[in-house]
Amino acid sequence: MQLNMPTEQAERHEDAWHAILHASQTLLDAAQTANWEDLSELATERDSLIRAYFSKPITVENALQIRDKITRLLAMDDQVLGLARKDQDNLLPVLKTLTRNKKAIGAYHQHSG
Repeated sequence: MQLNMPTEQAERHEDAWHAILHASQTLLDAAQTANWEDLSELATERDSLIRAYFSKPITVENALQIRDKITRLLAMDDQVLGLARKDQDNLLPVLKTLTRNKKAIGAYHQHSG
């Protein structure tokens, strides 16, 4: 039974990494569809998976493989951030208009009341 432990641990470790990748892809998909309402919750869920994954020591043998995996995650995060910045630029004029309208409504309310 002891001979199978490293293999079983490696499989669990790989399954945990696939869960992180899946969560990252879900996060990216939400950003690509401008589903900003769910983004924070999805990011929190993924953060929990990442914390659990790295709570156990990483072996020297896995260091290079993990570096490549982290690079992949960072690339996905960069895409999410880029989409958020792009959408923020698109929403800024709308937010300014809403703010201006809110002020106008407030001023009208004060003068009429």
